[in-house]
Amino acid sequence: MPVYTQVNEKVLHVTLAGEEVFARKGSMVATKGDVLFARSFLGGGGVQQLAMRAVTNEGIQLMSARGHGEVWYGHRGLHVSVVPLRGERLCVEADNVLAFDARLRAGTSFLGSQGLRGLASGVAAGQGLFTSTFEGHGEVALLSDGDAIGLEVTSSRPVSVDPQAYLGHKGNLDSTIVTDVNWKTLLGQTSGESYQLRFTGQGTVYIQASER
Repeated sequence: MPVYTQVNEKVLHVTLAGEEVFARKGSMVATKGDVLFARSFLGGGGVQQLAMRAVTNEGIQLMSARGHGEVWYGHRGLHVSVVPLRGERLCVEADNVLAFDARLRAGTSFLGSQGLRGLASGVAAGQGLFTSTFEGHGEVALLSDGDAIGLEVTSSRPVSVDPQAYLGHKGNLDSTIVTDVNWKTLLGQTSGESYQLRFTGQGTVYIQASER
């Protein structure tokens, strides 16, 4: 399987031994060995998923790398974090995806599938109503402003995050929108955190150290 190693906070190193890795187009900064690069239209999904991405703006322009060698990836000086998936499902905005390997099933999900609460979460986050998903056993490299932070969610400890700091989440989680409407909000004396995303269940929520 591909081996993912972070050279530093902004560069990802991937070692290939015959496997295939998909990465954001233009993110390859160096390579060594016998690695073949090609444009990828599907990125681990199928024709139906390709159409979904085109309609929902969750498409990622990808390049595949296959062979025996090493590849270094980076994108616009953003920080890189590797999220391991061990049979879980990761939901993440397409803009925050740097790379993933072909072992994972990539798709597109409608946030409203969780009902009106999930639909409201997408609207409040300003991120649209659709999100990219990855399932299976493998790794996904994420991009973020500053180091990505993983917050554990348990049945007894839900987590609320600022929608603009939200990167993605994995595990068995439900999301709801929490509003803070009181007399301070009406007078404009709040901190600006009038909307929060509240996650319950069992899993991890990833946030970045700055608001977009």
